[in-house]
Amino acid sequence: MKAQLVGPEYIGERLRLVRREKGLTQAQLGEMSGTNQAVIQKIENGNSLRPRQIMKIAQILEVNPAWLQFGDPWAKRDLPK
Repeated sequence: MKAQLVGPEYIGERLRLVRREKGLTQAQLGEMSGTNQAVIQKIENGNSLRPRQIMKIAQILEVNPAWLQFGDPWAKRDLPK
């Protein structure tokens, strides 16, 4: 039985979704996470599947880093309590 994916399937889609929900540009998120706009763009475009700054990005976006990296059903979007 195949797991049913809920929400965006790829890390780039999840990142773009939450970044936009927070009202941040790629440049703003890049600066806040200690990287730059080009890195955020690569993640969103699917050219960086295991970004080094994933923990910091997730913290800034206030989402579970495991969800941001792997998505459902592996992890829930909200931060663990």
